[in-house]
Amino acid sequence: MLPRGLDTNAPLPNIDKILVIRVDGIGDLLNSTPAISLLRENYPSAEITVLARPFNAPVLIGNLDVDRILLFDPDGKDQGLFAKFQFYRELRREKYQLVVAMQTAMWSHLVAFLSGAPYRLGRYQKRFRSTLTHAWRGKYPKGETHEVDRNLQLVRLICNGEGERKLTFRLLPNEIGIAKKRIAAWDIGDDAFLIGIHPGGSSLDKRWPEKQYAELADRLAHHYNATILLLHGPGEEALTRNVQKAMKFPAITHAPETIRRLGALLSCCDLVVCNDSGPMHLAAALDVPTVAIFGPTDHVAWHPLSENAAIVRRDMPCWPCSAHKCKIGWECTKKLPIEPVWNAAIATVEAKRK
Repeated sequence: MLPRGLDTNAPLPNIDKILVIRVDGIGDLLNSTPAISLLRENYPSAEITVLARPFNAPVLIGNLDVDRILLFDPDGKDQGLFAKFQFYRELRREKYQLVVAMQTAMWSHLVAFLSGAPYRLGRYQKRFRSTLTHAWRGKYPKGETHEVDRNLQLVRLICNGEGERKLTFRLLPNEIGIAKKRIAAWDIGDDAFLIGIHPGGSSLDKRWPEKQYAELADRLAHHYNATILLLHGPGEEALTRNVQKAMKFPAITHAPETIRRLGALLSCCDLVVCNDSGPMHLAAALDVPTVAIFGPTDHVAWHPLSENAAIVRRDMPCWPCSAHKCKIGWECTKKLPIEPVWNAAIATVEAKRK
């Protein structure tokens, strides 16, 4: 529904304050940055605020298109009814003229409406969609459209131009310096070939088995005389420990304290191998040579958006699927052999060297 007298694909008048809602994963937030850049291009004088979860929001630090970061976790244990009421009341006081519900969710549509903003942009899906003033009504069948393009298509309803398909994640000079000092403390020289491996993932169906990672790491260590850095996040300690135990070559295991410190370490790697995960999108945003292992996830929608990245997957007749209802034990991930991952790793490294 559009207010009378307004056309789509044209900037809105008198926009001084914009709120973008994206309270989901790291990859979701990073893949929204091209659309946020297009908003900045069309509304150069507006204050752009992004609403994000506390854990993921730091990826926006240093982003020149973002003026403010608003933290909120709708599923947080400390977010009782009174806390949510306070949040909605304070949000309304901000007097946003435009709210972009970039996350397709009932809660996002509700927040857009409760903000009191006269213009509310989102996708015509989920509940409370009738409260939107501008809505994208298309559908996205699996295997057709990348998340970056979905977000750009959405904001083009109120923007001119196409936008650039490039993720934004800016590391600060001191953050890179801290990462280099840490690497030096591990007695890794500047001329060492450093391979970062992240065997984790947000769910079991996305995780390639630890034994395969161990064998791949040994091959890479031998072939490139490389140092292997096994990285893990909260709750993933057992994954890296199992990989390290199964390896013949030595490896360093490390849990970066923050997302930004993880990004800084990834930026120092000559190659990153990982599952479909948040670190995969961080590496892509930094243009680090990356090999990403995909299982049942829509690889067209979520592949790492970088010319230096390659994906490896086992095509299955049951794809596209509903991963959480898999009846064959996620064979697409668990039975993916080492050889195609090894070949992709070699090809990615050699392509970067040319």
